[in-house]
Amino acid sequence: MITYTIDKTSPGGIRAACIFALAQGFENSRPEVSLDPNGYVSRAEDNLVGELTIDHFRDDLGAGAGQELLTKFRAVYSSSALAVNTFAPLRANSIDVDIGAHRSLAVAGFERRFPTGLARAMPPHLDVVLRGPGELVAVESKCLEYLTPKRAKFSDRYATEIVDERTSGPWFAEMQRLKRSGEQGYRWLDAAQLIKHAFGLAYQATEPVTLVYLYWEPLDAGLSPVFARHRREIDMFAERVAGGTPTFSAMSYFELWERWAHSGEPTLAAHVAALRARYEVPAWAWEMVEWKDGRLQSADWMMDLIEEVDAEREAAKLGKQP
Repeated sequence: MITYTIDKTSPGGIRAACIFALAQGFENSRPEVSLDPNGYVSRAEDNLVGELTIDHFRDDLGAGAGQELLTKFRAVYSSSALAVNTFAPLRANSIDVDIGAHRSLAVAGFERRFPTGLARAMPPHLDVVLRGPGELVAVESKCLEYLTPKRAKFSDRYATEIVDERTSGPWFAEMQRLKRSGEQGYRWLDAAQLIKHAFGLAYQATEPVTLVYLYWEPLDAGLSPVFARHRREIDMFAERVAGGTPTFSAMSYFELWERWAHSGEPTLAAHVAALRARYEVPAWAWEMVEWKDGRLQSADWMMDLIEEVDAEREAAKLGKQP
């Protein structure tokens, strides 16, 4: 049994509550599979939605690193599993999707690296890469990792060995700012990882490219100030790298699924329903909720809270008060 304490301000307490929530969603959608006390399934295959199997993305995993990834994949809060569960069925069923302003995107692969051009520098994996008409969209997926704050770290070689046009862009300027400040500058957002992704995409991509930061939140994210701070850091980062190559954008998984649910594509709508049954769960607000037809049915007060938070987000985007 996974347990947690009511703590809505510390990263550890919030993370524990989210793991509990994701475990509840998993156990409802996969009652035949047992979880260990840490929220892990015994086999990576058990963490998949619908008719997915490891064979649907096995070829995307590199030798050696692939086995390490499959071990992490066993966690109900795995970002890799969240990305694969969201995007692999699209490739399996040949479904093109929209992400924000990007239209008719087809899934090209998972766990892709884009070398930065620095000798012996190993760039981080991008979770998903999609291609559309004349463009590439790369997705960095986050589930709970941002609740474990990291300091920005760059090898000095990023500043001395990148000597091409990337040095004149805002991504390079933001890296230099972080290096000069001697501190992260962001508590919740892993800006360094995003900048490294951007350097690789700018170095290798031959078409217009967008880096999308796609993140999970609990249904009741409005009950904790941490999630709002995370979103503010995303907005601040977006302003600082605006106009650079690649283009940067961000959205939550729930926002993405809501748009897909109204796409008019029945297979996609059914896929979204399965994802929501599994992942749309609250961290704390479990009073007066129940599972119905495979999905969590929330109390009215929690839905009012969610809608209020959504309204505040939209107002912030428009520069208005709700």
